[in-house]
Amino acid sequence: MPRRLHQGLRWAETLLLAILLLVMIGVAVFQIVARNAFGTGLVWGEDLVHVAVLWITMLGATAAAGDDSHIRIDIVSRFASPKIRSLATRVTAIFTAVLCAALGWYSIEFIRWDFLDGTPGFGAVPAWVCETIIPVAAAVMAIRYVGHAIWPAQDDP
Repeated sequence: MPRRLHQGLRWAETLLLAILLLVMIGVAVFQIVARNAFGTGLVWGEDLVHVAVLWITMLGATAAAGDDSHIRIDIVSRFASPKIRSLATRVTAIFTAVLCAALGWYSIEFIRWDFLDGTPGFGAVPAWVCETIIPVAAAVMAIRYVGHAIWPAQDDP
């Protein structure tokens, strides 16, 4: 991927994460103040915070996948030869891509059931709309890990 495109996508991810975090914190603080000071609050406030946590989690996961910086148990890289390390990196990336693709595939069925049941999300927004981030983020992570399998990052000497 061209460097400029990668930087633009990283900037957009960071901006979206920051906006969601600010909205989530703002609504949560408003809810606390409104309840304690006025005995009221937004009916959909807590639901919005829950959805924002889901979106922040999934977008954060895609950002971590972009840099291949997810948490991992990495004993192979400490003791294996560079050739074995490269193979292990590629196999792990393909395995991760398959798991992310499975998550995306099966989350579509989950969203379909919420659509059919008319499950409420927050306010007038149905739950299935809020949950669309799951297959989208899973697909992005799968694509990024296929990229890591094809073009693994170079290890520091």
